[in-house]
Amino acid sequence: MLKFIEIFFIIGGEMAVYTVLNIEDITTILAKYNLIPLHYEGIKDGILNTNYLVFTSKGKFVLRVLEGHRSYEAEKEELDFLLELNTIIPCSVPCSTVDGEVLIKYNGRMMSLFYFIEGEKLTEINENFLTQIGRLLGKMHLFSKNKVLNRKTRIDEKYYFSKINMEQVPITEEERKNLLSLYEKISMIDFSSLPCGVIHNDIFPDNIFVKDGVVSGIIDFNDSTFAPFIFDLGIVINYWIRINNFPPEIEKRYVEIFLNSYESVRKLTPEEKSLLDMGILKMALAFIFLRINKFSVEDNHNILIEDKTYYELLPLLKYLSLIHI
Repeated sequence: MLKFIEIFFIIGGEMAVYTVLNIEDITTILAKYNLIPLHYEGIKDGILNTNYLVFTSKGKFVLRVLEGHRSYEAEKEELDFLLELNTIIPCSVPCSTVDGEVLIKYNGRMMSLFYFIEGEKLTEINENFLTQIGRLLGKMHLFSKNKVLNRKTRIDEKYYFSKINMEQVPITEEERKNLLSLYEKISMIDFSSLPCGVIHNDIFPDNIFVKDGVVSGIIDFNDSTFAPFIFDLGIVINYWIRINNFPPEIEKRYVEIFLNSYESVRKLTPEEKSLLDMGILKMALAFIFLRINKFSVEDNHNILIEDKTYYELLPLLKYLSLIHI
């Protein structure tokens, strides 16, 4: 019998285990795909959706239980988009049931099954992978220009900021003042006139699989949304490059390599270039506030969840405080 661990959720996104499934549940679900599970295990990576790695005689699959409380239509729209995107770049591909459905309901929960992507999660940031991700994002953005996913973004600094009492967050007074100042600064920026399309919106290195030096797949599009393309660039610059505290000359070269690679596929407009620093700031604050809320506000006791704390993101403040409007 499916067991739900009670937790208040408005927003979903990455991975964890909130909904507990037993072997009978897994067997019933996989029968819809004409698959028989041999064994399975919970995936704790990430912090928002429930995911299981399932082993069958036909290979490995990832079963995702969607915890974001979206509509059926909004979730299916993402899966349909991925079926198209997979013809452009290597990415997560949903499986179809014997009835041709990519999104199912089981005991009141929406679920989708994905083909397993061979390879290892990206752990080393170098010129090779920065060049690859630049080109892949360029291809994705060209393809997705003017495409729309009709759902509200869940990577939203304003939403999380509204849930947090900054006076109760265990950070230094200087960090608190910096965050408040930066939030006020980004709140003044209007990004609405920038080129938009469907962006990944969570393009962290741990959502990239690589094999033999080549990106074999990009996963976790559950936070994808219609937004300015520079937000994806901001995530890469923040969380692939700056967070790693490379020597200044290497950091500068890595940013240039990434942006040049991206522009070899899709040229940035003058307005995008002028607001890129603001896009970097916005995506830094979005994930800092998300994690503060997740680990300082929400109750995650008894949840199998990846320990992604906000502390590891705070070094970004040294860059962000230098940004001027």
